[in-house]
Amino acid sequence: MSKQPSAVIIGAGQTGRGFIARFLFKSNYHLTFIDKNEKTVNYLKQDNFFTIHCFTETVPPVHIHGFDTHLAASAAAHQALLDADLLFVAVGQQNLAQVAADIAPALAQRRSQGKDPLKVLTCENGVAPGQILTDAINGYADAQGAALVSEVAIFCTTNVLKKTRLDIGSENYNRVPYNAAILGGPLPIEGFDPDADMSKLLKRKIYTYNFISACVTYLGAYKGIEDYAASANDDEVRKLIFSVVPELNKALCRVLEVDAESQKTFSDNALKKFSDHNIEDYVSKNARDVARKLRPDDRMIAPANMIIENHGDTHAIAIVIAAAILWGERNEKLLESFASVAAVLTTLSKVNKDSELFKQVERYYTALKSGTTIGSLLK
Repeated sequence: MSKQPSAVIIGAGQTGRGFIARFLFKSNYHLTFIDKNEKTVNYLKQDNFFTIHCFTETVPPVHIHGFDTHLAASAAAHQALLDADLLFVAVGQQNLAQVAADIAPALAQRRSQGKDPLKVLTCENGVAPGQILTDAINGYADAQGAALVSEVAIFCTTNVLKKTRLDIGSENYNRVPYNAAILGGPLPIEGFDPDADMSKLLKRKIYTYNFISACVTYLGAYKGIEDYAASANDDEVRKLIFSVVPELNKALCRVLEVDAESQKTFSDNALKKFSDHNIEDYVSKNARDVARKLRPDDRMIAPANMIIENHGDTHAIAIVIAAAILWGERNEKLLESFASVAAVLTTLSKVNKDSELFKQVERYYTALKSGTTIGSLLK
């Protein structure tokens, strides 16, 4: 009998446990979860079972069982990495350097044993997470060349189900776009769909889906809406989205060289997904870590710069950025870290203080803080 293939997932959260795991489980991979959260690791060890429930009740649940679980950087995790056929990294982009430090010893040992480079796939939002992880791994001389790092684009919404220890609620999404070429060819995993240009897809996803998500999130939060689909269906929120998306689409078509009809369909699908009341999601969950989302290469500032370069109107996107800064001030002490809105824009977001965007954001921030409605700012 042939050996059961082994897949290690670093990051046993919503994406790793609730999305990637079901494809691997259905394709008969033995799963090993590695996580730094001791509570999560203990629950997975104790239960050795959890269920992924689709938000659409007609779709049967997937019961995941028979897996191993180890604490990050432990001896057991090291051994699992030595034995792995595939490694999936489902952590935030800001944590990739730590992942590289954790896995470098195992990669170095695999290479010393004459094993082929480990096939690694990043599974997190980001413009170039694969390159970030590759560069971090190559910072360890003994691990250089011991991994082939590919990327997965995550379009599926997942949530930890309330009042359960481990169960996940998931959108009925059954496609995993990934870069197969860098791995030497397609993986034998049902639902994994090779994409010819992952770099373009990841940028398009961040600057379309994640941008529209930022509109839904920070405008909804400003209006006191917690249900994500309710925010996406709110009249003022939709008015702003319909105002800015045509400008965004024109800019993305020029920068990413995609055709107009395809990009319009792409953005329409994003709003359709976010407006679906059958998909359980929350504004507060999507708002977290606002400083990362205000970086110059992320979902708000990069699209704004593209619109500027395309000679478009930035007033609507400036409202979203202002709402994000206000949310960060109220919920994550953003202005304690950066002292002022101006400092956020110039230091964190790298916005020129003499630019029209800078002036717009400062003006809209002041208006929003005083309680001005979004609708009145759009007039």
